[in-house]
Amino acid sequence: MRKPVELSYRRRINLVIAHIGAHLDAPLDGVELAEIAAMSRYHFHRVFAAITGLTPAEYVFLARMSRAAEGLRNSRATVMQVALDVGFESGPALAKALRRFFGMSASEIRNAAVDPRLTLSVKETPSQRRRKESAMIPPSIIDMPAQQVLCATERGRANNDMGPAARRAFQRLFAGAEAMGVLPQVNRNIAIAPDAPRGPDDPDQRFVAGYVVDGVMPPLADGLHQETIVAGRWAVFRHVGPYTTLWQAWSRAYRDWVPQSGVALRDVPPFEHYVNEPTEVPPEALITDIYVPIA
Repeated sequence: MRKPVELSYRRRINLVIAHIGAHLDAPLDGVELAEIAAMSRYHFHRVFAAITGLTPAEYVFLARMSRAAEGLRNSRATVMQVALDVGFESGPALAKALRRFFGMSASEIRNAAVDPRLTLSVKETPSQRRRKESAMIPPSIIDMPAQQVLCATERGRANNDMGPAARRAFQRLFAGAEAMGVLPQVNRNIAIAPDAPRGPDDPDQRFVAGYVVDGVMPPLADGLHQETIVAGRWAVFRHVGPYTTLWQAWSRAYRDWVPQSGVALRDVPPFEHYVNEPTEVPPEALITDIYVPIA
């Protein structure tokens, strides 16, 4: 039997899914969906993805494609009308999305002998992905004082491991910290990804590389900024392995632990702490701690 807290999270996601289905003609941005789920914007998309196997943006897009195919096949509505019904601004915009998703034009979808939704290759299900993951190690619960962080922000595509953006950000951060003379004061290397992906191909998701700096912060180098990690409690999940498998630890944290833990999530972004360096150890020995803020 599922615990009441776990059911609460799942019920909130179900409320979002029902809202999406009833409002496909509306913008459906992540902030609105997070409010419906009564969750912080920093955590909503991770909880949604962990429970459903899709990000909110992916779920909305798939729902729109399915509803559009249904509208084309079950009515004589124009492509423009179907487009407006599922939240696209124009017929050509919908037609482009349909061709990209189904590999078929609107007229081909309308006249196909077999519903194209039945011919799509089946994605790996969340349960199949789950069986490939290693068992979750319970997190450490810590209280941490406020931390000052020297930061460099880059942007990258949401559908990869943010590797290029991460490398650019840390290169700029190192150069700036060296110019400021604060490298001896660096306590640890972290990264914050504060944005929810707006879609699988979102090219504008922020990656914030950070150095936690002890002592007095000197004037900032050009292109760098300062942020503060507020004091509070954190659940710390340790991941051992390459950065390309970090998604497993994030998924386990938000899918398996958060709903069952009985804790509330604070309205601040989680972050990653890179305990060792890829220049020092092989990928399978990399250690990354994921910090999830809890009340």
